[in-house]
Amino acid sequence: MAIPLGSLLLLVVFLVFVVGFIWWLLVLIEAVRTPTDVWRAAGQEQLVHILLMIFLGLVGTIVYVVVARPKLRAVTG
Repeated sequence: MAIPLGSLLLLVVFLVFVVGFIWWLLVLIEAVRTPTDVWRAAGQEQLVHILLMIFLGLVGTIVYVVVARPKLRAVTG
């Protein structure tokens, strides 16, 4: 019994959405829980990155991961 191609595609799209949402949520929580002093020491604005993640979704999250996260991790060691 073969699975129809449309159903398989729908399942893949759903799984990608769920995984993307979970990743977005975990990164957002990480950004919120990072102390303000660390953000200041890294020269980044916490509120800006959190708002980008909320309003731009995955695009804002990618910006955070590429721009802010490396600087935050360099400060925390």
